[in-house]
Amino acid sequence: MLNEALNKIFADLKEQINDLGYDCIGLELTTDNGMNVLTAYLDIPGGVDINDCEIVSRSISEYLDDVESDMPEKYYLAVSSPGLERPLFTPDDYAAYIGKEIEVFLAGGKAKKGTVVSVGGPDSFVLRVANDDCSIAFSDVKRGKLVYKEERGEKKAFKKIPKKKK
Repeated sequence: MLNEALNKIFADLKEQINDLGYDCIGLELTTDNGMNVLTAYLDIPGGVDINDCEIVSRSISEYLDDVESDMPEKYYLAVSSPGLERPLFTPDDYAAYIGKEIEVFLAGGKAKKGTVVSVGGPDSFVLRVANDDCSIAFSDVKRGKLVYKEERGEKKAFKKIPKKKK
């Protein structure tokens, strides 16, 4: 669990990103190859591009420089769109994707993949895994994300180009 100082920093960052006109999907501090990574996920109607990430990165970097004593000693800042396998942070996120397939990583290292059936308020949600419904407490979830499934459509056909006659 994040300590109080990081909770305050995350709340301030979320407010700052929202003030810039973006929807702050969530923030997470993870470790990747022994290095701390602070990732800010943002969205905007029409999608996020590299310029949006740069604007947000520059803005929140200034704030993070002011509060560096409360941050891990060394970290990388990453600003990203949520992508196809959008991370899920809050009970509202899970409720928005009822009927969709997700994957959750639980405390203790277990992972479950299934369809969100319902959300029981701020405490738990129901996940259907292989036709069995199981209730999962949000407090047991380390991380959750949507599962991307390619939608099948018509096969692409290539037009044959006639050979040139000599």
